[in-house]
Amino acid sequence: MDIEALMKRFVLPKRTYADKEKTMFYVYVHNLVMNELIRRKITTHRAVTFVLIFTTHGNKTRAYQETHPMATKRTANVNANKYYKRFDVYVAHSITMHLVYKDRLTLALDIKYINNYGIDRYVNSLILELWKGKL
Repeated sequence: MDIEALMKRFVLPKRTYADKEKTMFYVYVHNLVMNELIRRKITTHRAVTFVLIFTTHGNKTRAYQETHPMATKRTANVNANKYYKRFDVYVAHSITMHLVYKDRLTLALDIKYINNYGIDRYVNSLILELWKGKL
């Protein structure tokens, strides 16, 4: 049996509208929050890009090489672990992971909260939620 015929038997599941909607909500909230954190100078564009690439590929060295184009593979391997421990990368990573694990309804309510009270207040409540354990 040829591999293509075998792969045709295992059809990838279609994404439901709810999955697509959750992705749209996540991207919207994530962009708003990261732009606010960058404006407050808590994190940087490079740290956010590093985190997004790292969470996509799961490879710190590759993420470091993509965000730092002048680094060789050897220096990227050494520096990626140091870079991953920086505070701005830690902030971007913790908020990204926190938003990823929120469900669709919570993200929709977060968007409603942002529309009512503004992004400043939402980011403050998100920081309290993450670092002080208040829900």
